[in-house]
Amino acid sequence: MGLHSNKRAPGANVAANLFATVLAASVPGAALAQDASPVRAAVGAPVLLAAGSLRPAFGEILAAWRAAGGADFAVQYGPSGKLRKEIEGGRAVDLFASASPEHTEALARQGLLGESRVFARNALCVVSTPEIGLRADKLLDTLARPSLRLATSTPGSDPMGDYTWQFFRKADAQQPGLYAVFEAKALKLSGAAHLDPNSTLPYIAAFRDDKADAYIMYCTNAVVVRDALPRLEMLRIPDSLNVPSSYGIAARKGSIEGERLLRFVLGAPAQDILRKHGFQ
Repeated sequence: MGLHSNKRAPGANVAANLFATVLAASVPGAALAQDASPVRAAVGAPVLLAAGSLRPAFGEILAAWRAAGGADFAVQYGPSGKLRKEIEGGRAVDLFASASPEHTEALARQGLLGESRVFARNALCVVSTPEIGLRADKLLDTLARPSLRLATSTPGSDPMGDYTWQFFRKADAQQPGLYAVFEAKALKLSGAAHLDPNSTLPYIAAFRDDKADAYIMYCTNAVVVRDALPRLEMLRIPDSLNVPSSYGIAARKGSIEGERLLRFVLGAPAQDILRKHGFQ
């Protein structure tokens, strides 16, 4: 997984068996809450800030960490770009796990965090209703239909939105004019703000509330959505159009607990958990 590299993942193929090791069991209800308010811990507890797409996997990683004698962390999940801005604004943090190394590397350059490392990788999938008949060989034509409601995350505040816009540019290179079409029709239904922790994930709510016909998201999120709404279909975007993503992690300099948890995340037990949730 390139654990000791602080560079972005190359554009090579993501393993074809992305979902082969994903949990077959249903996702616990707590994992379906939108990434939002902090998980309460003792006053003075070390702080973990993490990308929303990491919530199911990190819930299990933190349970394993505590079982091994690790300290309780106060945890908040949310859009990585927003969390980065909060750290730059003075928010206390001991460990930051971002959906893009860009944020951890920038914080490291500013001296707000230590060395940034890549600890997981992801890719883009499209979740859709069966009625639209989404197929890999007709992906762009189908998504470009004027009547199709296309949901995305929010670029700028959420790396998942940034990667989606990179997909739009790749699509435009294959079919000029598609970038403008996709940008104009994209419904930014996630990634702009923290939501109530008891609310449903926006990716699930979009289909439950009939607000979208297709939603571009991380493949790991797609697994969660399919578990919640089995009637939906999931398609991994073909390699020629996909935007593989890397996740960066860094601890605050001088934070003993932050460094300890970072080492745990880079270790074999945590890496096995990440793979089980669809990360590479």
